[in-house]
Amino acid sequence: MSKGVLLMKEKQHKKINKFLMEKAYSDHIKEKGGRIPPAKSPELSGLSATYTAMPSWFPVMTRSLKEKAKKVVYKHPDVELELDMETQETTITTPPIKERVPTVYVIQEISGTREGRPKINILGAAQYGTFKFLLPEMAQIIFSPGPLIYKLRKGLKEFRSNKDSLLLTGDPAIIGVACSIVSDITNGKYKLLKWDKQERKYYPIEINLHERGNIDDDRF
Repeated sequence: MSKGVLLMKEKQHKKINKFLMEKAYSDHIKEKGGRIPPAKSPELSGLSATYTAMPSWFPVMTRSLKEKAKKVVYKHPDVELELDMETQETTITTPPIKERVPTVYVIQEISGTREGRPKINILGAAQYGTFKFLLPEMAQIIFSPGPLIYKLRKGLKEFRSNKDSLLLTGDPAIIGVACSIVSDITNGKYKLLKWDKQERKYYPIEINLHERGNIDDDRF
């Protein structure tokens, strides 16, 4: 909305406010049998723009009208005025969006899970997030990896490099495909969870495939 239109609306509201205030006061004067001076403008026909005294109830009435009423429609014999009296700002408070908790993406179910006797215990990785298993323990890549790749990509589509972790379990070929998919989603940055045999706990390892360095460096 242009500035000119806003100024025009503001002037119109002031004019209507003045009209309503004087009309209410003039009605009060008429009820008391008082004389109403002639109007000073055609829009305020039958009203006066100046009065010598104002009753104590009038400011209270107008203040109450502005605080409580949302819209006032006043019908005049010559013109119908619609006045928006909503002066207080309305604040809409939306409930805070709950941030998704970190997730540990387990590439493949641990062997023996279906029998209720998994060969390894991965509960130590639960401190890094909620488990989400991507593939059953019997999944394998044979000659047509397309459906398996599609399933992995669908399961990893919400992977967040700064929150989530990847737990490398199962078939090494599937692990390689899962890491490639995550790298494609996160632009080469993600976290792995590695089991430390001495400390007997998982540690996060941050991977950055685009980290700059000298490829001829033989320190490693």
